[in-house]
Amino acid sequence: MNALRLLLGTVMFVGGSLAARADGRPEPVVYTAKPPICCEVAYYGYDWSGFYLGGHAGVAFVSSEWTVPGLGVIATGTGGLIDTTSEFLEHSATGFAGGVHLGWQKQWGNTVAGLELTYTGLNTDVTSHTTVLGVPVARSSEVSNLLLVTGRLGYANDNILAYAKGGYASAEVEFDLRVGAAGVVGSSSDREHGWTAGVGLEYGIRDNVILGVEYNFVHLEVDSRTLVPSIAIANNGGVDVQSILARVSFKFGGRPDVVSAK
Repeated sequence: MNALRLLLGTVMFVGGSLAARADGRPEPVVYTAKPPICCEVAYYGYDWSGFYLGGHAGVAFVSSEWTVPGLGVIATGTGGLIDTTSEFLEHSATGFAGGVHLGWQKQWGNTVAGLELTYTGLNTDVTSHTTVLGVPVARSSEVSNLLLVTGRLGYANDNILAYAKGGYASAEVEFDLRVGAAGVVGSSSDREHGWTAGVGLEYGIRDNVILGVEYNFVHLEVDSRTLVPSIAIANNGGVDVQSILARVSFKFGGRPDVVSAK
Protein backbone atom coordinates (compact mmCIF):
# COMPACT_ATOMS: atom_id res chain seq x y z
CA MET A 1 0.00 0.00 0.00
CA ASN A 2 2.81 2.35 0.91
CA ALA A 3 4.62 1.51 -2.30
CA LEU A 4 1.49 2.35 -4.26
CA ARG A 5 1.20 5.74 -2.56
CA LEU A 6 4.90 6.54 -3.30
CA LEU A 7 4.42 5.57 -6.94
CA LEU A 8 1.32 7.78 -7.28
CA GLY A 9 3.13 10.76 -5.66
CA THR A 10 6.06 10.45 -8.04
CA VAL A 11 3.76 10.31 -11.05
CA MET A 12 1.87 13.40 -9.87
CA PHE A 13 5.11 15.36 -9.32
CA VAL A 14 6.47 14.51 -12.76
CA GLY A 15 3.15 15.26 -14.35
CA GLY A 16 2.97 18.63 -12.61
CA SER A 17 6.46 19.57 -13.84
CA LEU A 18 5.58 18.61 -17.40
CA ALA A 19 2.36 20.58 -17.18
CA ALA A 20 4.22 23.64 -15.93
CA ARG A 21 6.64 23.45 -18.85
CA ALA A 22 3.71 23.06 -21.22
CA ASP A 23 2.06 26.19 -19.74
CA GLY A 24 5.31 28.17 -20.23
CA ARG A 25 5.84 28.79 -16.53
CA PRO A 26 9.55 28.88 -15.49
CA GLU A 27 10.94 26.29 -13.23
CA PRO A 28 11.87 27.43 -9.74
CA VAL A 29 15.50 28.54 -9.42
CA VAL A 30 17.48 27.37 -6.43
CA TYR A 31 20.38 29.64 -5.30
CA THR A 32 23.32 28.27 -3.41
CA ALA A 33 25.60 30.53 -1.34
CA LYS A 34 29.19 30.89 -2.58
CA PRO A 35 32.11 32.20 -0.49
CA PRO A 36 32.92 35.85 -1.35
CA ILE A 37 36.10 36.58 -3.27
CA CYS A 38 38.24 39.10 -1.39
CA CYS A 39 41.80 40.13 -1.09
CA GLU A 40 44.03 41.76 1.50
CA VAL A 41 47.23 43.82 1.58
CA ALA A 42 50.14 41.89 2.99
CA TYR A 43 51.91 44.48 5.21
CA TYR A 44 55.51 43.69 6.04
CA GLY A 45 56.27 46.86 8.02
CA TYR A 46 57.52 50.28 6.99
CA ASP A 47 60.47 50.16 4.59
CA TRP A 48 63.17 52.80 5.17
CA SER A 49 65.28 51.81 2.16
CA GLY A 50 65.78 54.22 -0.73
CA PHE A 51 66.92 57.70 -1.70
CA TYR A 52 65.47 60.76 0.04
CA LEU A 53 65.69 64.54 -0.08
CA GLY A 54 64.14 67.30 1.94
CA GLY A 55 64.52 70.48 3.96
CA HIS A 56 65.19 71.40 7.57
CA ALA A 57 64.93 74.49 9.80
CA GLY A 58 65.55 75.36 13.41
CA VAL A 59 67.91 77.14 15.76
CA ALA A 60 71.71 77.14 16.02
CA PHE A 61 73.99 78.00 18.94
CA VAL A 62 77.52 79.09 17.95
CA SER A 63 80.49 79.50 20.27
CA SER A 64 83.87 80.72 19.00
CA GLU A 65 87.14 81.23 20.87
CA TRP A 66 90.15 83.29 19.74
CA THR A 67 93.48 84.40 21.15
CA VAL A 68 94.54 87.79 19.79
CA PRO A 69 98.19 88.57 20.67
CA GLY A 70 97.92 92.26 19.84
CA LEU A 71 96.67 94.78 17.32
CA GLY A 72 100.13 95.62 16.01
CA VAL A 73 100.31 98.94 14.21
CA ILE A 74 97.01 100.07 12.74
CA ALA A 75 96.33 103.34 10.91
CA THR A 76 93.47 105.20 12.60
CA GLY A 77 93.61 108.48 10.67
CA THR A 78 95.27 110.33 13.56
CA GLY A 79 98.43 108.27 13.93
CA GLY A 80 99.44 104.76 14.82
CA LEU A 81 97.80 102.60 17.46
CA ILE A 82 100.28 100.24 19.12
CA ASP A 83 99.18 97.36 21.34
CA THR A 84 101.21 94.31 22.23
CA THR A 85 98.95 92.80 24.89
CA SER A 86 97.29 89.44 24.33
CA GLU A 87 93.55 89.02 24.64
CA PHE A 88 91.32 85.97 24.79
CA LEU A 89 87.97 86.38 23.04
CA GLU A 90 84.92 84.20 23.43
CA HIS A 91 81.89 84.84 21.24
CA SER A 92 78.47 83.20 21.62
CA ALA A 93 75.49 83.68 19.33
CA THR A 94 72.06 82.18 18.72
CA GLY A 95 70.34 82.40 15.37
CA PHE A 96 68.24 80.80 12.66
CA ALA A 97 69.46 77.71 10.81
CA GLY A 98 67.89 76.25 7.68
CA GLY A 99 68.80 74.31 4.57
CA VAL A 100 68.45 71.15 2.52
CA HIS A 101 69.58 67.53 2.79
CA LEU A 102 69.72 64.43 0.61
CA GLY A 103 70.80 60.88 1.23
CA TRP A 104 70.49 57.17 0.69
CA GLN A 105 69.88 54.38 3.19
CA LYS A 106 69.27 50.63 3.33
CA GLN A 107 67.33 48.53 5.83
CA TRP A 108 68.29 45.05 7.09
CA GLY A 109 65.72 43.83 9.59
CA ASN A 110 65.56 46.54 12.24
CA THR A 111 68.93 48.06 11.26
CA VAL A 112 69.07 51.06 8.92
CA ALA A 113 72.37 52.47 7.60
CA GLY A 114 73.11 55.16 5.03
CA LEU A 115 74.91 58.31 3.92
CA GLU A 116 73.72 61.93 3.97
CA LEU A 117 74.82 65.30 2.56
CA THR A 118 73.54 68.41 4.37
CA TYR A 119 73.80 72.13 3.66
CA THR A 120 72.69 74.62 6.35
CA GLY A 121 72.71 78.39 6.25
CA LEU A 122 73.38 80.12 9.60
CA ASN A 123 72.60 83.60 10.90
CA THR A 124 74.92 83.78 13.89
CA ASP A 125 77.25 86.81 13.70
CA VAL A 126 78.40 88.35 16.99
CA THR A 127 80.55 91.38 17.96
CA SER A 128 82.52 92.15 21.13
CA HIS A 129 83.68 95.66 22.13
CA THR A 130 86.83 96.66 24.02
CA THR A 131 88.99 99.77 24.47
CA VAL A 132 92.71 99.79 23.65
CA LEU A 133 94.73 102.88 24.70
CA GLY A 134 91.49 104.85 24.90
CA VAL A 135 90.38 103.86 21.41
CA PRO A 136 87.21 101.72 20.96
CA VAL A 137 87.88 98.39 19.28
CA ALA A 138 85.24 95.95 17.96
CA ARG A 139 85.91 92.37 16.94
CA SER A 140 83.29 90.34 15.09
CA SER A 141 83.03 86.68 14.18
CA GLU A 142 80.53 84.89 11.96
CA VAL A 143 79.96 81.26 10.96
CA SER A 144 77.95 80.50 7.80
CA ASN A 145 77.39 77.98 5.00
CA LEU A 146 77.70 74.79 7.06
CA LEU A 147 78.29 71.60 5.05
CA LEU A 148 78.06 68.10 6.57
CA VAL A 149 78.90 64.72 5.01
CA THR A 150 77.85 62.01 7.43
CA GLY A 151 77.10 58.35 7.86
CA ARG A 152 73.89 57.31 9.63
CA LEU A 153 73.14 54.18 11.66
CA GLY A 154 69.75 53.58 13.24
CA TYR A 155 67.20 51.18 14.70
CA ALA A 156 63.73 50.99 13.14
CA ASN A 157 60.51 49.89 14.80
CA ASP A 158 58.04 49.83 11.91
CA ASN A 159 57.64 53.51 10.86
CA ILE A 160 59.73 54.98 13.72
CA LEU A 161 63.50 55.33 13.29
CA ALA A 162 66.04 56.41 15.92
CA TYR A 163 69.55 57.04 14.57
CA ALA A 164 73.00 58.44 15.26
CA LYS A 165 75.19 60.19 12.71
CA GLY A 166 78.76 61.44 12.39
CA GLY A 167 81.36 62.54 9.87
CA TYR A 168 82.96 65.53 8.16
CA ALA A 169 82.01 69.19 8.73
CA SER A 170 83.01 72.40 6.98
CA ALA A 171 81.88 76.02 7.34
CA GLU A 172 82.89 79.53 6.36
CA VAL A 173 84.36 81.43 9.32
CA GLU A 174 84.89 85.21 9.17
CA PHE A 175 86.73 87.43 11.65
CA ASP A 176 86.61 91.27 11.45
CA LEU A 177 88.40 94.04 13.35
CA ARG A 178 87.17 97.66 13.68
CA VAL A 179 89.11 100.43 15.36
CA GLY A 180 87.53 103.78 16.28
CA ALA A 181 85.69 105.43 13.43
CA ALA A 182 87.90 103.86 10.76
CA GLY A 183 85.46 101.00 10.12
CA VAL A 184 86.77 97.57 9.17
CA VAL A 185 90.55 97.77 9.21
CA GLY A 186 91.19 94.04 9.26
CA SER A 187 89.23 91.07 7.97
CA SER A 188 89.77 87.38 7.26
CA SER A 189 87.32 84.87 5.83
CA ASP A 190 88.07 81.27 4.97
CA ARG A 191 86.51 77.84 4.93
CA GLU A 192 87.42 75.73 7.95
CA HIS A 193 87.10 71.99 8.53
CA GLY A 194 86.28 69.68 11.40
CA TRP A 195 83.90 66.93 12.52
CA THR A 196 80.28 66.48 13.50
CA ALA A 197 78.13 64.07 15.52
CA GLY A 198 74.40 63.98 16.16
CA VAL A 199 71.24 62.02 16.89
CA GLY A 200 67.75 62.09 15.45
CA LEU A 201 64.26 60.61 15.49
CA GLU A 202 62.08 60.17 12.39
CA TYR A 203 58.47 59.13 11.82
CA GLY A 204 57.16 57.87 8.48
CA ILE A 205 53.67 59.32 8.08
CA ARG A 206 53.36 57.85 4.57
CA ASP A 207 55.39 55.46 2.42
CA ASN A 208 57.32 58.41 0.96
CA VAL A 209 56.90 61.22 3.55
CA ILE A 210 59.05 61.36 6.68
CA LEU A 211 59.00 63.88 9.53
CA GLY A 212 61.84 64.17 12.02
CA VAL A 213 63.80 66.13 14.61
CA GLU A 214 67.60 66.19 14.85
CA TYR A 215 70.40 67.47 17.10
CA ASN A 216 73.89 68.14 15.70
CA PHE A 217 77.22 69.14 17.26
CA VAL A 218 79.97 70.54 15.03
CA HIS A 219 83.56 71.39 15.97
CA LEU A 220 85.86 73.36 13.65
CA GLU A 221 89.57 74.03 14.19
CA VAL A 222 90.81 77.41 12.95
CA ASP A 223 94.50 78.18 12.31
CA SER A 224 96.12 81.58 12.71
CA ARG A 225 94.49 84.35 10.70
CA THR A 226 96.10 87.60 9.55
CA LEU A 227 93.41 90.28 9.39
CA VAL A 228 94.19 91.99 6.10
CA PRO A 229 95.10 94.83 5.51
CA SER A 230 96.13 95.31 9.14
CA ILE A 231 98.84 93.16 10.68
CA ALA A 232 96.67 91.97 13.55
CA ILE A 233 96.60 88.20 13.96
CA ALA A 234 93.90 85.97 15.42
CA ASN A 235 95.43 82.76 16.76
CA ASN A 236 94.28 79.29 17.75
CA GLY A 237 90.64 79.69 17.02
CA GLY A 238 87.99 77.10 17.65
CA VAL A 239 84.31 77.10 16.69
CA ASP A 240 81.49 74.94 18.08
CA VAL A 241 78.04 74.83 16.49
CA GLN A 242 75.01 73.13 18.05
CA SER A 243 71.72 72.93 16.19
CA ILE A 244 68.21 71.61 16.79
CA LEU A 245 66.35 71.10 13.52
CA ALA A 246 62.90 69.99 12.36
CA ARG A 247 63.08 67.92 9.15
CA VAL A 248 60.78 66.81 6.37
CA SER A 249 62.00 64.27 3.80
CA PHE A 250 60.55 62.66 0.69
CA LYS A 251 61.68 59.08 0.03
CA PHE A 252 61.98 57.34 -3.33
CA GLY A 253 62.24 53.58 -3.79
CA GLY A 254 61.85 50.87 -1.19
CA ARG A 255 59.56 47.87 -1.03
CA PRO A 256 55.89 48.33 -1.96
CA ASP A 257 53.11 46.55 -0.08
CA VAL A 258 52.04 43.21 -1.66
CA VAL A 259 48.37 42.50 -2.57
CA SER A 260 47.38 38.84 -2.23
CA ALA A 261 44.14 36.86 -2.44
CA LYS A 262 42.79 35.52 0.83
